[in-house]
Formats: sequence, C-alpha cells, structure tokens
Amino acid sequence: MELAEPAPQSILDQDLYKFCMQQTVLEHYPDVVVEYGFINRDPSMRFNQAAFTQLQKDIARMEHTTATNKDIEYLKHTCPYLSAEYLQFLASYRFNPTVDITCSLDEMGALELKIMGKWTQVILYEIPLLSMISSAYFSHVDTDWNYTGQLEKITAKGSQLVDASCEFAEFGTRRRRDFKTQNMVVCALSQLHCGPGQCIGTSNVYLARKYNMKPVGTVGHEWTMAIAALEGTYENGNSLALRKWHATFKGSLGIALTDTFGTTAFFANFDRQLASLYAGVRHDSGDPFQFIERVHAHYTKIGISPATKTIVFSDGLDPEKAIRVKKYCAKYAVNCSFGIGTNFTNDFLCASDPTKQSKAANIVIKLLKCGDKYCVKLSDVTSKHTGDACEVERAQTSLTRLGLLD
Repeated sequence: MELAEPAPQSILDQDLYKFCMQQTVLEHYPDVVVEYGFINRDPSMRFNQAAFTQLQKDIARMEHTTATNKDIEYLKHTCPYLSAEYLQFLASYRFNPTVDITCSLDEMGALELKIMGKWTQVILYEIPLLSMISSAYFSHVDTDWNYTGQLEKITAKGSQLVDASCEFAEFGTRRRRDFKTQNMVVCALSQLHCGPGQCIGTSNVYLARKYNMKPVGTVGHEWTMAIAALEGTYENGNSLALRKWHATFKGSLGIALTDTFGTTAFFANFDRQLASLYAGVRHDSGDPFQFIERVHAHYTKIGISPATKTIVFSDGLDPEKAIRVKKYCAKYAVNCSFGIGTNFTNDFLCASDPTKQSKAANIVIKLLKCGDKYCVKLSDVTSKHTGDACEVERAQTSLTRLGLLD
C-alpha cells in the first residue's frame, strides 16, 4: 500500500454544515452540555493497537488546530451567512481533546469513543474524528488496497453525472478512506469538462478553498434531535428546529432535513408557511422514488408548485442511482441535486484481487444526550435508528399514537 498523505492541520478540514450548526447552537443553546458516541455499524471492523495508537496521536494533535486569520477572512467573504459574532467566536475557539474525548480499545478490537462537553465546544469534533478513525483503520488494519485507478475512476464518475445533466456535490469527508483520496477526488471534480450538468462544490471547506470551489452543506440530524429533546416534543421537533434555523440564517442554507423522526412526522410539521421559507428538502434514508412522490404530493396539497422547489439526495448514492433518481424527478417536475460521499471517497478494490470490492467503513458519531435528556433519531430505515433503546421506544410510541410514524 502506498503511503497515505497526512491530513492538513487546518480547522477548515471540516464539513461546512458543522460551522453553520455551531453558529445556531451559539445563538440558541450556548450553555447546553451534550454527549456524543461513536457507532460502528459493521461489527467485523476491528482495530489493532497500531491503528489505535495512530488515532490517539491524531486526536492529541487537534489541540494545536486553530482558525488562522486567513481562515476567518475566507469564511467572512465566502460564507456571508456566518455572522461577525460567530466568526469572532471561531477565531478564539480551541479544541480540548484531553478533556472532551474519552477513547479506548477493548481486547476484541472494538473501538469505544465518547465526546462530552458544552455543545458549542464539542460540536466540531464529529467530522474530523470520523476521518481519523477511517484513516487509522485503512492504514493499519485493512491494507489490501492502493490508489491505482482512483483518478480515472472519479473522473469517469463525474463526467457521467455531468453528461446526464446532474447537479452534484462531493460530501465525502466523514467517510473518506484518507485525506489523500478526498484531495484527489475534489481536485478531479474541479477540473471536469463543461456540460449540461455540473459539480456545484464540496462539503469540505479546506478543499473548497484549495480548489476554488463552493463550500456547500445543509444541516445535520443532531440539530432536530437536540431540539426535540430539549424542548420535550417529538411531535413538533421538526418545526421548532426549522424555525430556529431560519431565524439564524434568514433563508440561506434553506434545505430542510426530513428524516430525523421519519418523513410522516416531518411533513405534518412542514406547513405552507415553513415550506415557503425553505428552498427545498433533503432525502437521507428510505426509498427515494417514493419520497419524490410524497414531496410532490405535499407541495401540491399546500398550494406550492413543486417545480419551484429542490430535493437534495444524499443517501448512499452512486452515479447510476443518481441518474435514475433525476429522471424520476423530471417526471414529477421537481428540481434535484445530489450529495455523494462514500462512493466518491471510499470506493476501492482489493489490491490482492481487483475483482473484489474493498469494503468501506460504515461508522457514525451521533448525539446521545443533551443535558440529562436522551436524543434519538428515527430514520426511515429502522437499522439507522439511534439512541437509548427505551427512549427510541418512547418516541416511536408517542409518534405512532399521533399517527405520525409509518
């Protein structure tokens, strides 16, 4: 295996939406203490001591990662929706991993990781940590892969999407095999030929700046999960989250995430007033074709032309699936764009047998608690439900009783 390129020690090696969410937290919930936990959805993914040692070193290095004057100036001019007050906060922000993070490896090779602290302080850990975990694993555990053909592969994928009139963005930071891979991917996408479609940007702010691309993003599930817990309502969690988000960004970043508590609960909250404030919605779990039909029906029902709105698809996409989804959107006259992550930044073949796929990591870090309240996610795919089992059951019972859960 070729030597991996180390990730830059830059605070901008981060997905845009985490900075945006940090601003909303700073404005609405500045003193809330939270807890996050690492979840490995693939039990066969076990770590060895070498991988764990690398991860520990990478985590320790975060203490020295700060926003430079150049970083702040870039965000100020590129992301006008980030307030002066927030940028002032970010300029003085410091990671404190020795206090905020606990990490251990058991005798079976299972990684355990928790993040605890004030929400404004610890919200930026998730994406860098997931990137570090993946890089450590593929540097020291699964090493049966190489970079052969990666540049040609991503160029072909991007060209396929451009030629099919797809608008798409690179969303691969959290699931990248390593930084070298994502750097290669974004570089290639920035140089694609002109066509009916286009790559509209990348979620990674560092690489957006490096390759003169637009940093793009929406919002994460944790925003709605936290508000539902803090305000004590699953029934109205979506609407409260959407209103607070709009209060901060005034229409910028106007894509609403639909599946925190299932799409039925979301659409019950997404009335004409809210739907008018948002440019569209994001699909992140469940059948995308059924989702298109539901979105079209909902906008039509509340008196809004679906043709004036956009669906952003971000669930397990590859070019072929994105193109099929685009054709179905055209049938319903709904605009669409695509955020593609794992398929761009963690699509490898085994070096020892190129006929076999090198399995990508399937890892997440999720919000577990806000204060003393458990946080849950009820995805449109049951296997993606997260949170305390008793609280998940309570949320399901509550929403089912109200007819808001399929």
